[in-house]
Amino acid sequence: MRFQDLTKRLAFSLMSLFLIVAILILAYLPWMQYFICFLVAVIGAIGIWEYAKLTRINEKQGYVALLIFLGALLIFSFFISTENPAFLLLPLLFLFISMISLFIYHFNKIERSSRFIAMGFFSLFYIALPLGLLLKILYMPFSSHVGRIWIIYLLVVTKITDIGAYFGGRLIGNKKLAVYISPKKTIAGAIIGFLSAICLSFIFYRFAFLIEGFHLTFIQSIWLGVLLGILGQTGDLAESLIKRDADVKDSNCLPGLGGILDMLDSLFFTIFVIYFFLYLMI
Repeated sequence: MRFQDLTKRLAFSLMSLFLIVAILILAYLPWMQYFICFLVAVIGAIGIWEYAKLTRINEKQGYVALLIFLGALLIFSFFISTENPAFLLLPLLFLFISMISLFIYHFNKIERSSRFIAMGFFSLFYIALPLGLLLKILYMPFSSHVGRIWIIYLLVVTKITDIGAYFGGRLIGNKKLAVYISPKKTIAGAIIGFLSAICLSFIFYRFAFLIEGFHLTFIQSIWLGVLLGILGQTGDLAESLIKRDADVKDSNCLPGLGGILDMLDSLFFTIFVIYFFLYLMI
């Protein structure tokens, strides 16, 4: 049956939607800001743990704990930088500290050190960095409270790409997109996911005037939809590549989800698009 996992996906999606809406409604309460930062750090920690298991860099004692600690610090540094402009460069400082820390850790663990350092540092870039940028989007310093609208835009357009590709890949066409990485994905599904992103982005543009402080022109809606439609699917395939190399189906065994990396794979790439758009174009 083509949609045998649809019930689980739908149930989890509805629960996630309810939780996200509740969090965003309360996002600007002082105590909630710290809770959200902590929650994002926990999500990052689980993601780094999953990545370490997939890439087998959890073989050295204490290495995963170090990566989780550094990832949490990096996420917290982004949050602190949103609270006070004086700490704008704090995330860059923590990236430098992280690089030094990974080298120091391996001073007495030389075997395969280059591989472990490279893959460990990549986990911070791949997981902790975009999650930190997510906090920067939510708590934009120059536009009070509109950050949550951009979070909704990011999530909806990115996930509609996944949904369009999911249904399109099962209903239309048999020509595979990347047969060795993700055998169920088709070229037709990728095209439908891409067009879905553009359509949803355009819908946001049409109703932007109803939301105070939310500005999105027609041209911006089109090219943002194009970028999110392409990079969202690229992020999905990128995580599938890591899983195929590890010879596993899911990054974890959470019911109806798989793993944190499975849930966030497309967002890891699209978060950068919205961040740079907001901080460079607006």
